[in-house]
Amino acid sequence: GTLYSVSRGPNRTSKVMLTFDDCPSSYSSFQNTVLAAERLGIRLALFPYGQCREWGLISFSYARAHGHYVFNHSYSHADLTTLSYNGVINELIGGPSGSYGRPPYGSYNFTVKNAFAARSMRIWTWNLDTRDWTGLSRTTVVNYVVKNAYAGSSVLMHMQYAAFNETALSQIKSGLANRGLSVCRNNGAVGIYPQTLDC
Repeated sequence: GTLYSVSRGPNRTSKVMLTFDDCPSSYSSFQNTVLAAERLGIRLALFPYGQCREWGLISFSYARAHGHYVFNHSYSHADLTTLSYNGVINELIGGPSGSYGRPPYGSYNFTVKNAFAARSMRIWTWNLDTRDWTGLSRTTVVNYVVKNAYAGSSVLMHMQYAAFNETALSQIKSGLANRGLSVCRNNGAVGIYPQTLDC
């Protein structure tokens, strides 16, 4: 088969995968956006870290029930390359369960790769970085995605910044459609351990 690409992840489709890292700013913003994406027919891939759930900002099971993948982003958003093998394992155990994971900052080395493998997870980073965390406006992030995404993109955004809301998702979907691109389609509830993306 085709070699696995860490940046493309499990997206073997021509669809654009909108992915969001970290914690939402509030539980209500999480709930509103997850439901809005479902209504818009968009399946998101969320990469929260374990503390996001402890802080009451997110529910992994709620997101999956509404058709969104939830994958591992460690427990405390540590740079895993600075940790021992056991330290990395503990960070992964404290994060969401799932068949894929995204090391914070996209940083990984042999130790991190081995720990992911031991947890039966594949590393999935991204191939289009919006840099939304630098404080960009919603319009800027939306326009960047619409202009630069391509078939099979994994777009990196963050739940606490400007594009994690109904308006941005709706504009991204229609802007990409005008370029002949579709986002990953929300086909209903997903499990914890998908191997390929259902879009």
